[in-house]
Amino acid sequence: MLSNTVLRNIYERRSIRSYSDRIVADEDVRELIKAGFHAANGMNVQKLRFSVVADKEKLRSYSCIGKRSFLEYMKAESIRNSYLEKNLNSEEFNIFYDAPAAIFIYGAPGIFTAKEDASLAAGNIMLAARSMGIGTCWIGLAAGLDADGGFMSDNNVPADHKLLAAIILGYPACGFPEDSQRPEPQILNWIR
Repeated sequence: MLSNTVLRNIYERRSIRSYSDRIVADEDVRELIKAGFHAANGMNVQKLRFSVVADKEKLRSYSCIGKRSFLEYMKAESIRNSYLEKNLNSEEFNIFYDAPAAIFIYGAPGIFTAKEDASLAAGNIMLAARSMGIGTCWIGLAAGLDADGGFMSDNNVPADHKLLAAIILGYPACGFPEDSQRPEPQILNWIR
């Protein structure tokens, strides 16, 4: 067993797509957001903003919007993926996997490295959550939600902010999966 807790959380973190009904405490969600906000960010502008949705029915309604938006994106970009299309057209499929909560990360105007900053914040959130026994999953299918005025209004997000990441969270229904073995990373070069 690895004694370094940071490395252990990195190696044990997995995307969770099946959640129990147990609610994540507000103070734990605040701590996760704080961990995300403490991530490195370009030029130290600190322009990330957050919203939380801890209502399964509201997340289900956002799932419908997200699925429709992603299908439109796929059509506009001539992207064909029968598996994804089947799921996005299914009424039963919920892009938020019936998780009890989601954290949405936005970039405010003046953010220079938006994708990088949000990715670092999301990574911190997911690793901190793992250390607290909370499961997470980054939901890429939520990418178009900020084009929906209702979503932005519901979440009190100014129109000039951009949705950069959506992270669902909750307690895994069946515990955390066993470690999956990954191959050693390929190092292409090491100049000394």
